[in-house]
Amino acid sequence: EKLIEQRNEDRKNKDWATADRIRDELKARHIVLEDTPQGVKWKVEE
Repeated sequence: EKLIEQRNEDRKNKDWATADRIRDELKARHIVLEDTPQGVKWKVEE
């Protein structure tokens, strides 16, 4: 969850490269993020 919070901060600050790197790192761990108007939802991918 700490990485997700960091990614949210990076997106808020328009640091797209870092936000994308974190997303890719989480995806490598089988964690998929979905950005919604209510915030980020995540799930573990089988």
